[in-house]
Amino acid sequence: MRLTDGVYGLELDVAFAGRELTIRPVAVETPRGLVLLDVGLPGGREDLREALAAEGLALDDVWAVAVTHQDLDHAGCLAAVVEETGAVVIAHEADAPYLEGERELIKGGDDRPDFEPVTVDLEIVGGETFATAAGPMCAVHTPGHTPGHTSYFLPEPGVLAAADALNVVDGALSGPREDATPDPETAWESVADLAELDVERTFCFHGGHIEAGREEIRELARDRGR
Repeated sequence: MRLTDGVYGLELDVAFAGRELTIRPVAVETPRGLVLLDVGLPGGREDLREALAAEGLALDDVWAVAVTHQDLDHAGCLAAVVEETGAVVIAHEADAPYLEGERELIKGGDDRPDFEPVTVDLEIVGGETFATAAGPMCAVHTPGHTPGHTSYFLPEPGVLAAADALNVVDGALSGPREDATPDPETAWESVADLAELDVERTFCFHGGHIEAGREEIRELARDRGR
């Protein structure tokens, strides 16, 4: 779906960890080509290609992948995408060692598909800004779900790509899934940080688009005693 000029929420129906689910990377048009926020599961490159085509976009136009974090449903087919497109890989410095294979994925395990490491070309720390067709896109470090979890905010249209820092559950904005979040306390601190942004609409990797922004995020943070 089109979130704003040049920004598209993709939908990939996949099987993961014994269940069927829909995951939602984001494609962002920039002066140099497409930037993807996440790519999907191991073996999922063709699913990604089809989701891009549904929005009139092409995998061949991708010049960079900004990985929001190391989890397999977000970065699993990253090596395959890089192999085909030569895309630059962008990730937070705290998750880079996991993506590069220097450390085991925090949520890996014998029942999970293997992850093929990649080189992180640009390590970020949060606060970086990228030029896009929808105006500046700001990287926001939102740790907790993983140490380097990063959300992306487009201030001009007020659109937040929250990745897994927030979720949409039963049609309502929800906080991080604590059963999938190794450091819930830090994750909720990140929610409080997001509440300081002038968000009008939110797009979550799990749950998709919701017309909820700053006030709803503040309410979530207040419910946690902040």
